[in-house]
Amino acid sequence: MPEDGSNAPHLTVERIVQAGIDVADAEGLDALSMRRIATDLGASTMALYRYVASKDDLVALMVEAALTGVPLPDTLPQNWRHGLERAAYRDWELYHRHPWILSKVLVTAWTHSSPALAADSESAFSAFDGLGLEPADAFRYMFMFASYVQGVALTYVSDMEAERQARNTGRRTAHKPDDEHNSPYEPGAYPRLGPAMLAGANPWDLDALFAAGLAGVLDGIAADIARRGIEA
Repeated sequence: MPEDGSNAPHLTVERIVQAGIDVADAEGLDALSMRRIATDLGASTMALYRYVASKDDLVALMVEAALTGVPLPDTLPQNWRHGLERAAYRDWELYHRHPWILSKVLVTAWTHSSPALAADSESAFSAFDGLGLEPADAFRYMFMFASYVQGVALTYVSDMEAERQARNTGRRTAHKPDDEHNSPYEPGAYPRLGPAMLAGANPWDLDALFAAGLAGVLDGIAADIARRGIEA
């Protein structure tokens, strides 16, 4: 029988937050509810509200916990490029661990900041230390960089969601294509698209695509820095 708020000594904010992360990691944020977390923890829904005021507050705490769960570097980068590469792969790992978090940390003018998110951004901006960039230029470079990282991550998260739904319904997944899946890409029908989509054993190797695209973005930033005559 679920315990009420006055008789639930096993409940803590940390346990509730971790239970929320476990649900979101496995099933997405749509599966998250205070009732679900209460059931998983063997407590009443009302008991949870003694520790966390609302689902929105729970998600905010989950974001903080997930961000701090992937430690920030404790050493200075070798140079700006190394610093951004390090930040990119840290975020890439974060989105693999917790796909649901992406929608909560997307770079927009409306993104709600938090101590952990601000610390993450501050660490990334430290890559530009010593370049003498104007703050507006540093922001522009960071926006380009973050938009790329999160853009590819959106593809990854969408793939993972499609994969999860396919498992739940027994459908074939995109990563196990059949003749019907490939038929639109036959080279005869689409002489440019077809060969590109069917190139190699797995053209959708997102780790490889991420690395190649990141190098291109950083090359572009490097070219702009050089054009400005900044010593990097």
